[in-house]
Amino acid sequence: MKAILGLLAIIVLAQAGFVQKYPLNYSNKRNIMSIMTEVESKLQTRNPLDTIKGILNNFKSEVAQEQGTHDEVYNAQKTECDSEIEYRSKEVQEANSILTSANGILKTAKIIKGKTSATLDATEEILSTATRHIEMINSARKEDTQSYNRAAVSFNDAINAIDDSIDLATALAKGQVSLAQVAELSTKLLKSALATKLIQEFRQPMAALAAISQEEEAGAAERLVQLLQTLRTAVETAWTDYTTQNQQGLQQFMSQKDLYTATQERLDKAKSRLVAKLETTEGVISVQTAVAQAATNRRSRNQNLLEDANDLCHSFDVEYEAVTAGRRQELVLINELERLATRRAAEQQI
Repeated sequence: MKAILGLLAIIVLAQAGFVQKYPLNYSNKRNIMSIMTEVESKLQTRNPLDTIKGILNNFKSEVAQEQGTHDEVYNAQKTECDSEIEYRSKEVQEANSILTSANGILKTAKIIKGKTSATLDATEEILSTATRHIEMINSARKEDTQSYNRAAVSFNDAINAIDDSIDLATALAKGQVSLAQVAELSTKLLKSALATKLIQEFRQPMAALAAISQEEEAGAAERLVQLLQTLRTAVETAWTDYTTQNQQGLQQFMSQKDLYTATQERLDKAKSRLVAKLETTEGVISVQTAVAQAATNRRSRNQNLLEDANDLCHSFDVEYEAVTAGRRQELVLINELERLATRRAAEQQI
């Protein structure tokens, strides 16, 4: 009997060391060694077996009560653990979902920004080209207007010179003109021919005017008048043609200018839309970058808390299982002690 109790004592000491590793242990109110000593004493003094069983049953009741209390604590801890783990898991999943969405939007926004920037650059280049064309058209039209004004002066001077020459030819027929006057008008007609670029038309009247003299007959002067009147008609016709061409050129100018101006206005509107789109896209990129960073931080924080919760809850499980196993071992020892005490009591009755 003592050998068996000694073996049980060794087992109890080992079990006691194991149980003390965990804080949720109430067995410090019990002492299985004192129970074993008390049972041995009761057996030696031949106390009734019921008395000994009463002591052992009380011990069992304390173990059962302690296990019940521990079960309540463990169940409360497990509920909190499960709730915390579920919450942190959802937080991690939600953060992952937000991060995935933000990254997707960021990727799309960056692609849109790149395409919009390229389109804006192309639009600005085309707009610059259209503006240069308008400037060139305006410059060309300005030169055409100046040229037209100069031509108007030249043709007007030519008509005046021809009219003066007609008057001169009429006076020549009456012998009222000097050769100096003839020379002066010849010079004016030559300048008009060069200015109007109607040299061929001026050639015959100028030759006739240069050949005429005061001594010539009146018929030569009359022929000169006819030539000059024909020249005047030719000059007027040339001026009319020139004016018509200028009007056609003006219409072409206005048509081209209207076309490029409409293009310029359309490109300006397109540029404004592209700039607004680019600003909006940059705003989206800024916001989604912040959202992605916040989601990353949220995921990291909750992932750490989830890992901590898993570790802590696992420690609760390990502690519970270890301490519960210790109590079961206590009950095994008590049952073994009861079996030995029963056999010892039976031997004493023989």
